[in-house]
Amino acid sequence: MKLLPEAVIIEDEPESLNLLVKLIGDSGLLKVAGMTTDPSAAEDLICSMKPDLVFLDIRMPGKDGFQIIDDLRRRNEKLPYFVFTTAFDEFAIKAFEYAAFDYLLKPIEPDRLAGTIRRFMERSVSGEKQNNELLFDSFKKLIFKNASGIVVIDPAEVIHVKADGNYSIFVLTDEKIETVTSLLHKVESQLPPEKFFRVSRSAIINLDYLKRINTRQQYCLLRKDRAEYRIDISHDRIKELIELMRTR
Repeated sequence: MKLLPEAVIIEDEPESLNLLVKLIGDSGLLKVAGMTTDPSAAEDLICSMKPDLVFLDIRMPGKDGFQIIDDLRRRNEKLPYFVFTTAFDEFAIKAFEYAAFDYLLKPIEPDRLAGTIRRFMERSVSGEKQNNELLFDSFKKLIFKNASGIVVIDPAEVIHVKADGNYSIFVLTDEKIETVTSLLHKVESQLPPEKFFRVSRSAIINLDYLKRINTRQQYCLLRKDRAEYRIDISHDRIKELIELMRTR
């Protein structure tokens, strides 16, 4: 029986490999069960070790991280979770098309890695499993650029989004705030329309958290646990919102 979830590291740069080994070890939450700097050995290592999590570099000589996953799929192997590591943010969209659990930019920041490991442990405790049928579930995730690189947002965790000039501010269920470098109309185009409604030029709400509509004062009330959010509604959007809620 495993005492700790096991990780495998595929990283062609020895310095980056050693840093990952140290940071993962320092967390005390994962065991590094295997590692290699040779991408051609990655598939056999993953198949033999059957880790819970793989830290996988993208740009490597001879074979990149995406090719490694493609080859594993052809073997019909049950896939672990993958955390892509790279110095290039240009691969972010493709990484999440490959169902990346996370995407870490080099040089890897200890706090950022610690957050990834904590989220992985939470998912492990909840009993969620990765499988081949779920490989494209990551299309449901929102991927944006922010001041520090790339941020991935689960739409189910979005309570509302508000415009702030050329930026959009996400208010999330854990009371976190994420500011992304994207205009609100571009954010709206990525949100599932059956779940989200634009109540004004400057705000989008998640209908799952809508608790009240005040037609006289033209606002709606969103609630998540003890947190409440009052969001103004444009006059021309109130009737449509009420009709929409009647059909839900």
